[in-house]
Order: sequence, then C-alpha cells, then structure tokens
Amino acid sequence: PERSRARSGARGRQACDPQGELTMMAIPYRLPLGACFLMLTACAASPSVPLVDIENTSKSDVHDTSDTDDVAVTLTTAIDVSVPPPYRKQVEYAQIEGLSLFREDRAAWLATDAVVAAGIVDRHRSMATGWLAQQQDADGRIWNVAFTAKDGEQGVAYADVHVDLAASEPIISTQENTPPRRLSGWEEVLTYARIAFSKKEWLRCADTYNPSTQVFVDEGRKYVVVRMLPAQLKPDHLPMGGFHRFKIPMFEGESVDHFAQTSSCIDIDTSALDTNESFGMTLTTTSAPTEFDVFTSLSYRRPHYVITDAGSWLVENGKIRWLSEPKETP
Repeated sequence: PERSRARSGARGRQACDPQGELTMMAIPYRLPLGACFLMLTACAASPSVPLVDIENTSKSDVHDTSDTDDVAVTLTTAIDVSVPPPYRKQVEYAQIEGLSLFREDRAAWLATDAVVAAGIVDRHRSMATGWLAQQQDADGRIWNVAFTAKDGEQGVAYADVHVDLAASEPIISTQENTPPRRLSGWEEVLTYARIAFSKKEWLRCADTYNPSTQVFVDEGRKYVVVRMLPAQLKPDHLPMGGFHRFKIPMFEGESVDHFAQTSSCIDIDTSALDTNESFGMTLTTTSAPTEFDVFTSLSYRRPHYVITDAGSWLVENGKIRWLSEPKETP
C-alpha cells in the first residue's frame, strides 16, 4: 500500500480485537455479516434512500457481528468555556474524533513504514487491498493496523502491526500472518465499506486519499463511519479541502449522512509562512469546526482560524475556542 503523511458514556468509538468481533452495544438482535453487506451496498449505490430492512435480509453467512466482551471506547474531552451552548456537543465530537483521527493516521503511517521495511508488502502485493486501523484502548493510544488482502473471495489480513503511542517513542510490533488470517466479521464490514465508498463520486482534492473506517456508537445506535482524507504529497502544500465523512447506519429507518468539509479544493502554501504561523479559512458547510479541522491542526502543527455563520473560531493543539460573533455586514 502507498501512504502519505498526511463523548463519553453512550457515545464513542469501539475497540476492536482483530482476532474476534466488536462489542454490540444496545442492539436488540444479532446483525449477520450478510445483512451488513446488503446495507452497505444499498448505501453506496444510493445514499439518499433509507436502508434495507435488516430483519428480512439473508442470515446465511457464517460470520456475524454478535456480542463479545471487548471494551467500548469512550473518550472524553474538556470543552472550552468560550464555546456557546448550542455548539458544545458538536465541539465535543470534533475534538474527540479529530484527535482519534490524528492518532489513527499516525499509527497507520508507522505501521506502513514497518511492513514496507520488512518486505512484507512486496510478498503480498498482488493480493493486497489496503489497511484497516482499529483502536484498541479507551485512551486511543493503542492501535492494531491490519493489512488486508483478498484470497479468492475471502478477506484476509496478511499482517498485523501493533502500535503503542502511549510511550515517548512509539512501540511497534509487526507480525506477518502465515497463512494470512481470516478477517473477523466487523473487519470484513469495515473493509467492504472502505472499498465501496472509495468508489463513489465525491470532490477529490488529491491524487491519493487515506481512508479511515470505524464503528461509532451514538446513544446505543451503531454506525459505520468512513472518512476520506486527502494525502499531503508535497511538504509545503497542506490540503484543507476535499475531506469527507460518510455516516452509515447499521439499522433501518435512517439514511446515510454525507458531510463534505468544503465545496472546493483548498491548499495552503506554507513556503511563504513562518514555521508556526497560523492560517485561516471560511466554512459554509458547518457552524462550528469539525474533526477535520482538529485533525489538520494537529497534523500540520499549526493553529488555524475558522470563520462560520456562528462567528470566528481558533483550532489549536486539538482544542477549539470560540472567539467572536459573526460580523454584521453593512
């Protein structure tokens, strides 16, 4: 694979055991893998329509996404007192998901370097399909990055890289799976979602995109969340446009939510900026900064200002502050 740099309680991501399944929180029935595939196929083909009835889909697949004892990821974050009440929940989500996205991106980058250096990718290049980074702990500092492939019709992982970001220097443990291990039920669902939504039509602002695919639980409702991140291919050009989020419900009665951060491609040329100089942008798609703003601020190691219909904001070091109300136009 090629890679470029680039709430507590009832809300949060879920940790994944690569050898097992994900915890199903507050889901009153077992969701077969076949049903997940049918739902994702319907979403990818036509995200504006409700999902298929999962109770009437095929339950013949040998894999399922049944309950296990894996822990649920419930990160917390402090919200700055400046943030107005109507936006505090949105800011909370942005800070948690933006930090997780930053750590996921770093873990996948380190893991990719490790498998490439060990020659593992070269040995499996003909069957490789990408990677899948899954959070392993409630703090979001430990990750497993599975490097996925197709063995006939079966999804497999030819390598697993354990990345521990808790120490001052990351601890990386690489395992080549011989033979490749079969993907768990949820890993297959996430891999399928990654591939399906990568092929959809959406604003692309880079030749290379780094995908993020996670399970997200909001008040007991389970979603697959696919994010598309434009890769930073030049050190002095920072992509700020072309970020996308697809939130796919794993239940009936709700449609896919597609959020595009911008409606055009925006790159920041840093060649004329000082090392820590900030930059700014105006967003018309959201009233408060999103996880992508937190992610880019952390990844690019620069504060940046965001102007929305709710006023001006500062995103710095993974935190969001509200600065002022919108200026009135004469």
